[in-house]
Amino acid sequence: MHLTNKEIFAQYAALRTTYDYILENKQRITALFTQYQPKSLTFLGCGSGYYLCQSGAVSARMRLGIPANAIPAGDLWVNFTHYSKMLQDTLIIAPSRSGGTTEVVEAVKKLKEQGLPVLAISAKTGSELAELADLVLEIPWAFDESVCQTRNVTNFYTVNLMLVALWGSDVHLLEEIKQAISAGEAYMEQYKSLAEEIAAREWQKAVLLADSELEGIGAEAALAFTEIAQIPGAYHHVLDVRHGPMVLINHQTLVIMAVSPEETRLQQGLVQDLRQRGALVVTVSQGEEQDLGAHYTVHVPKYRNFAVMGIPFIFIPQAVAYFKAVARGVNPDAPGGLDPWIDLSKDS
Repeated sequence: MHLTNKEIFAQYAALRTTYDYILENKQRITALFTQYQPKSLTFLGCGSGYYLCQSGAVSARMRLGIPANAIPAGDLWVNFTHYSKMLQDTLIIAPSRSGGTTEVVEAVKKLKEQGLPVLAISAKTGSELAELADLVLEIPWAFDESVCQTRNVTNFYTVNLMLVALWGSDVHLLEEIKQAISAGEAYMEQYKSLAEEIAAREWQKAVLLADSELEGIGAEAALAFTEIAQIPGAYHHVLDVRHGPMVLINHQTLVIMAVSPEETRLQQGLVQDLRQRGALVVTVSQGEEQDLGAHYTVHVPKYRNFAVMGIPFIFIPQAVAYFKAVARGVNPDAPGGLDPWIDLSKDS
């Protein structure tokens, strides 16, 4: 069995441990925020970590009502002075699978020189990033041995969301996250065969559509197709796909769309347009009654907090990408030209 398969289907077991661990560290997490009283939050990451930062920043802006930004660590490292005003009185949240990715470590070093507080999240213990941080959250049970991140992605997304929930004293959000985790094993079992069926269909590129707090997890879903299945994957906001990207959507395109519970009519019209272009359309929506006329519909439970839907949503593109890789004879554990994390120290 491929490591990627094992890690995709082990993500909810890891999530249960992660959920408990974050609550056990609630006092440390809230104390950091209280001590520094940041005027903004800055999420910092690379690759998958950066995409999850995008979702974290959107959630923070919406739920805490303070400015929040996501910056690629490599961008900040190279262009540090460009961001000086954005970084004033900010709290840094820096997720890194290894805790040793050079861009993240070097950017954090510069941030610490400015006296800025850093909360690091790592799936390895005792990392270089941990030594730099004011507070480190270490979740080694979520570490992915495969080059491509899957289990780690879902866990980091959930940690970011839980941080926002704790800082905003949002008990209901925490409870819905717990509910999504509890439902995860049965959900994966329910839709595993559907993911295999979708992967077996004739398509050669994937387009992921998602809005609001699912922005970053949607972008990560597109990356999963590029890395795992080694086919082109692209992300767009839902209605924005009409503004240019639609010209490349055809009978060779798989579209996976995270459906918002708002403005169903507009989203249904888009599904019709995508089908008319020849695309194979999969929708992931809340509740059995929300069927927009896609070829395949994946139903997740209804959550008052839309961001919680990102937890079950990501499984579908991950599983489809994995089964597509197997069908194509591609090794999903070790895609050519990709390292599990980047060490640029020899180039510095």
